[in-house]
Amino acid sequence: MATMQPFRQPAMSKQALVSTPHAGQLPPQAPDLEAAVLGAALLEVPAQRTLLATLPVEDVFYLDAHRHVYRAMRDLVQQGDQVDLLTVVQQLRHRSTLQRIGGPAFVAGLTQHIGSAAHLLTHCRILQQHHARRVLIQAGRELTTYGYDEGRDPLDLLATAQTHLTTLTRSLETRPVQTAAAAFETTFEHLAQAVLRQGLTGVPTGLTQLDGLTGGWQPADLILLAARPAMGKTAALLHFARTAALDHGRAVAVFSLEMPIVQLMQRMIVSEVPGYSNADLRRGNLPGGLEQVGHLREQAQRLRTHGHLLHLDDTPGLSLQQLRAKCAALHATQPLGLVLVDYVQLMRGDQRGNREQEIGSLSRGLKELAKELHVPVIALSQLSRDVEKRGGDRRPQLSDLRESGSLEQDADCIIFLWRGEYYKIAEYGDGSPTHDTVLFDVAKHRNGATDEFIATMIMRRGLLADLQPTFG
Repeated sequence: MATMQPFRQPAMSKQALVSTPHAGQLPPQAPDLEAAVLGAALLEVPAQRTLLATLPVEDVFYLDAHRHVYRAMRDLVQQGDQVDLLTVVQQLRHRSTLQRIGGPAFVAGLTQHIGSAAHLLTHCRILQQHHARRVLIQAGRELTTYGYDEGRDPLDLLATAQTHLTTLTRSLETRPVQTAAAAFETTFEHLAQAVLRQGLTGVPTGLTQLDGLTGGWQPADLILLAARPAMGKTAALLHFARTAALDHGRAVAVFSLEMPIVQLMQRMIVSEVPGYSNADLRRGNLPGGLEQVGHLREQAQRLRTHGHLLHLDDTPGLSLQQLRAKCAALHATQPLGLVLVDYVQLMRGDQRGNREQEIGSLSRGLKELAKELHVPVIALSQLSRDVEKRGGDRRPQLSDLRESGSLEQDADCIIFLWRGEYYKIAEYGDGSPTHDTVLFDVAKHRNGATDEFIATMIMRRGLLADLQPTFG
């Protein structure tokens, strides 16, 4: 901007001074730049667009009066109205905040000595930096207070810290609009990689037909694996975890709200080593005694040598905040390739209200987690009892997703598991036997086709594989 006189900051109250991090020291701020960017937006339409795109939240402005002016501009734009000195004053009057900030004279004063919006983007970035520092100061103050509170769970403290940081990241993240020309080369590089990988662009699933449908688990996708009890959901989840970590070297985080870590490990050992069942390890039913324990230990060494990539968490009643905080901490140490949650209905949501609203909050939070970390998130989900009441083959459908339509809305991919053998159905429609098999029904696929296929599932071993192999 061409010229700009110093902006006089209103005197702060004693209470405001006391609330600052150090006595007598003001939080990071630039009231003159706040006035400059608002004044430019009052004068020029392009400046309005830049302001609203670069500073998407009103908290970037330190002074309350400036926040009110910003809100008035934003409301006018959202309503499709023009933004100028007169319309902003009228909007402030309508909101009953005009006199509180100093009347029309204050708004008019924002436009004085503003020649152009030439440096508007630079000024907006500076305001973002000051806002970031204020958020960190406020977060530090709250966390210090909570830290001295011995009655507060440290995990809640960590979750609160992560919430502050996530909020700050969202306010600072302003991705520029890209032209098709700028994205052209990147798109064809991605296509070339897909060709080299024979269509497998995501995390391999370990099932040929599922990889063919999805191209592997895709980054930033939320995948729901839904079924009634005894359909093999946990076996499938552990199969996907083992495939990603042990076979393909991806760091994986498994959050089990239903099953303790020892049981998860026993199931994975049985899947790794032939000749044993889940019941054998759970009951210690090994004819060779301790000597056979040692033999089993040697056969399962792959879980030790590659196990550093497989992170297991069995926190009961895990909250969404805790999940996001733990994933962020793991991702900072070793970038995650896959996150799995067993299962959605056992989690605690951040939004209080009825159960449907809480599940909706969890669904949105899981999708946001996938986007934040740019990794696929697979969440298991129970289905309602309506499946059992339906009769016939009891095949699940999208309306059976339990307690919330948000699950269907937020998920990029929804896969139902169905075992005809459990319902005493001997054959599929094509005449093939249902024994030791599971039907994968890809009922929703935002970025590809829907289809269904049959895979081998040996429940006593928790083993999942393509249909062709035979296991002992």
